[in-house]
Amino acid sequence: MATSADAVRARPNTTRRLPARFGATICVGMLALGIYGLSGTAAAKSQPTVSIAKVKGLGNVLVDSQKHTLYSLVNNHQAVPCTGACLDMFVPLTITAGSKPTAGKGVRGLGVVPGGTQVTDNGFPLFLFRSEQALQANGEGMMSAGGTWQAPRVTHSNSGGKKSSGGSNGGTGGVSF
Repeated sequence: MATSADAVRARPNTTRRLPARFGATICVGMLALGIYGLSGTAAAKSQPTVSIAKVKGLGNVLVDSQKHTLYSLVNNHQAVPCTGACLDMFVPLTITAGSKPTAGKGVRGLGVVPGGTQVTDNGFPLFLFRSEQALQANGEGMMSAGGTWQAPRVTHSNSGGKKSSGGSNGGTGGVSF
C-alpha cells in the first residue's frame, strides 16, 4: 500500500517547472513580438524623401519628410554651387549612399548629384534652411554665393491628369523658380 510520502514523490514537482514554463512563455512571446515588430517595420512605407506641401506666402512647394521647405540656389534659372560660408546657413538634403530618393505624390524629377548623395530636383541641388521650422519659408529670396535661394514651386496639378494653367514648366516636372 502506498503511503502519503510515496504519493508526494510520484506527483511531479510543478512548483519547480512553473518558473521554467513561465520563462519559456515569455521568451516565445518576446520572439513573436520581435518578429511581428520587424516585419511591421519592414512592411511599413517610409516617408518620401521629397513631397509637396502648401507653405503660406508661396503656395505648393517641395518639402522634405519633416515638412521643411526645400530650396535651390539659382541665378538666371541656373543652379549656383553652395560652398563654404553658404553651407553655414543651408544644409544639403542627402540620402544614404547607394539609395534613391523617394518621391511623394505629384513629385517628379528627383535624382542625386553625380557621384554624390545630395538630392536634386531636375538637376537642381536641394537644401534646407537651418533656422526654419516645418512649413516656413524664411530662406526664400535670400542671396548668397552669387545666387538667390528659391523654393521650387509646384505649378502642375494631378487632378484629372491635367496641368493647371499658369506657367507649368513641362520639361521640369511642373516645378518652377
